[in-house]
Amino acid sequence: MLEKFTKKSLKQTGSKSSAQNSPAKADELPKIYAGETDKLEQPKNHYGLVVLSCLLATILSLTAVFIYEGFFKKTAADDKNGQKIIIDKQENITVTAEERINDLGETASQAVVNFYKKPTDAGGYFYEESEAFGSGVILTSDGWLITTKGLLEKIGGEKYIVLTANLSAHEPKSVLQDPGSDLVFIKIEAKDLPVAKLGETNKLSSGQEVFGFIASYPKSKLASLHIAKIGTGASETIVESTEELSTAVFCREGYDASLFGAPVINLAGETVALVHNQSEAVPIDYAKPILENILKKNEIERAYLGVGYISLSAHPKINLKTGELLGRGALLSGYKNKTAVAKGSPAEKAGFKSGDIILAVEDESVGLKTLGEIIQTYKPGQKIKITAIRDEKERVLEAILGKQ
Repeated sequence: MLEKFTKKSLKQTGSKSSAQNSPAKADELPKIYAGETDKLEQPKNHYGLVVLSCLLATILSLTAVFIYEGFFKKTAADDKNGQKIIIDKQENITVTAEERINDLGETASQAVVNFYKKPTDAGGYFYEESEAFGSGVILTSDGWLITTKGLLEKIGGEKYIVLTANLSAHEPKSVLQDPGSDLVFIKIEAKDLPVAKLGETNKLSSGQEVFGFIASYPKSKLASLHIAKIGTGASETIVESTEELSTAVFCREGYDASLFGAPVINLAGETVALVHNQSEAVPIDYAKPILENILKKNEIERAYLGVGYISLSAHPKINLKTGELLGRGALLSGYKNKTAVAKGSPAEKAGFKSGDIILAVEDESVGLKTLGEIIQTYKPGQKIKITAIRDEKERVLEAILGKQ
């Protein structure tokens, strides 16, 4: 510890303190310059305080070492073994994820049905995994199912039965094929069936993990898949139709043949698509607009506008006159068996022509959804306002949708 320095006169005098404290006079200046003035002098050493200071410093040092050894060094040791600790945590998380997936499979599988060849032997039939055609999911508790045309093509002319999760066999009573997509709706006689949860295909993103069901008894198997893209296949023409929904869900791994008709589910247990073939799955969103009519009338009704188009969001075009990049809307165009505007169609009656660019239907812009996907959210007979560009001028035309 530092102590204050004190003043001490170099010349000891016996003068009174009042004289010592009086200001220097002119005749005293020579004495000042001669060194007869005060100087700073360090006080005498206090060895007791020094010893005490050293003792305190030693104690603090030992305390610091103790803290380091007991805490920081332990942390460092933990860091050296941190790999093991981290692995342990990862293993716990992995176990939790596996348990969650198992729970997911158990829950979702209750609403999955399998298709088998109809037994011809009255004595019974062994439902082997290798004998399964594929799968489907339950839409209603009274027996409406949904699968894909790919499964029916695989079945061919064979007679088949539907096996539910409780191992109850049913014959199909009604089969409806969707004219606008590759979906198939099948009715069986049943009641109190567990129903699948339906998700939204447009919320899927590239790289997202999803799962497909492999037809198997007594326990369904899950196939881990990863979304590659949602769009049209490479072999498809860029010209689409408002009456044909061609968007599909593609996965990096592709789809095993045993997955035909099977649901593709997300981690929430929702069905987001149904496997059509070994490369494509049909978005479940395509089923939603027609469900009500199926349940009420036992038939499928799809809206009809009657145009072929190129989605400019997927295939941008340069306006040669202005140099502007056209990256939104649907350019009415024909190719092969698709015409830009079909004769006698609602589109022709509304005044549409080849080369028109449709920007919006009612208040919904053409972009995130294709023109066909938007049109198929409406019902036959509905009057809709369509915003389009012709000769660089925007106009609004009205069309009354027909029925496919």
